[in-house]
Amino acid sequence: MKKFRKPNAQEEALKTKVRKLMQSDRCRLLEKHPFVGHLAMHLDMIPVIDSRMTTATTDGTKMFMDAEFYSKMDEDERLGIIGHEVWHCALRHFQRLGSRDREKFNFACDIEVDLLLHRDGFKVEVLPHEASWEGKSAEQIYDLMFPGLEQFQKDDEHIFDSDKLPGDGDGKKNGNESGDEEESPAESREDNGKDQNAQAGNDAGGSSGGKAVSGNANLPSVCHDGVIDPDFQPARENELAEDWKDHLKNAVQQEMKKGNKGIGNLPGNVVDLIKDEEKTATVDWKKVLLDYVSLLFGGERQWLPPARRYVWKKLYLPGRAKKQSIEIVLAIDTSGSTTEDLPEFLAELRGMTAAFGEYKLTVIQCDIAIHSVEEYSAEDPLPEEGLQFHGFGGTSFLEPFQYVENNMNEPPAVFIYFTDGMGEAPAKAPDYPVIWCLTKEGMPPADWGTVVQIK
Repeated sequence: MKKFRKPNAQEEALKTKVRKLMQSDRCRLLEKHPFVGHLAMHLDMIPVIDSRMTTATTDGTKMFMDAEFYSKMDEDERLGIIGHEVWHCALRHFQRLGSRDREKFNFACDIEVDLLLHRDGFKVEVLPHEASWEGKSAEQIYDLMFPGLEQFQKDDEHIFDSDKLPGDGDGKKNGNESGDEEESPAESREDNGKDQNAQAGNDAGGSSGGKAVSGNANLPSVCHDGVIDPDFQPARENELAEDWKDHLKNAVQQEMKKGNKGIGNLPGNVVDLIKDEEKTATVDWKKVLLDYVSLLFGGERQWLPPARRYVWKKLYLPGRAKKQSIEIVLAIDTSGSTTEDLPEFLAELRGMTAAFGEYKLTVIQCDIAIHSVEEYSAEDPLPEEGLQFHGFGGTSFLEPFQYVENNMNEPPAVFIYFTDGMGEAPAKAPDYPVIWCLTKEGMPPADWGTVVQIK
């Protein structure tokens, strides 16, 4: 019967030292690689000494690091393995295994992660791969992988949604309050002499992945046989996937605020992970805009010229009016306070364009200044993938109205502003109708204009 113990005093001292080292490394990561550093702030750093996890792993809220393993690496390698665990979370690998072979998908996830890290200047050694795999998802890499990767040793251990975590269903907590030796809870999970989590570790990928087992003295190797650390308590949270989607979106927005390329600099598979599900409009735009359409078009039929098909019968009947186009200027508030509302704005925009057969739409993106002006019509509609938003700074509603005055020969049929209302509006109403389309909690920024609310 295998016996286990808690970490001894010397091992606890090493954990204390490594905890401080991990925290200082995370600060350096914020300086050298702020995008990944921003994401790393969402993980608690927990050093452990435990026989079930002798490298590194994360459950999505905590990053567990073997203290001895971490202490044997140089600074650049340490930043690499932190970045590696962070990207596993940001890419939500824990929920993407599906019915795929676990070992093979482990390698595919690590190649996806390490290609991202290598591109950004981290000290990593990527597993053998083709150049064309860069920017591809783990699922795509999985389908392209060639045999032979099993000869390589990996640096971290993966946790998937389907995994049984330490302490799950065994009726015990990991650790022994009395300090006496007891049967290891890992004993019941052994499979052919190997613990399930340890086996996952041998199959999983790491920040310095791609190093062969044989003849590689640079790869730290540790063993803590019989040690069960009470601090090693990975757990699952129900909203983890949505949380990391929000973390990744916020990191992109932080980069865009600083003038960096942000989302446009990320591979397509990363972009897909932060896209919101398509929403539907809640405002009845046909009803809202009916008055403006009626004023412009005056109905669908006209008496002059009469319908020619009946003139030969000496019947003078009204003919069908010529199809006309409504011209709308739409401003979108892309300030920092509306970042979570942009999917709703896009849904309402689609609902608006669907309300008309013919239209000309000028879309202005503005936070405290105008960042984009684009025109759309029935012949050149909104792209299926939606809009790429720009801004995320302060708020002012002045510039879009000034743009209309300076750049348009005729006033629009109607000017619509999507916003939460938190900004400065012109003191005087313009000489054309304005609709403030507000978020659910939004307040009108002026005492003029028509107000509609997104439900």
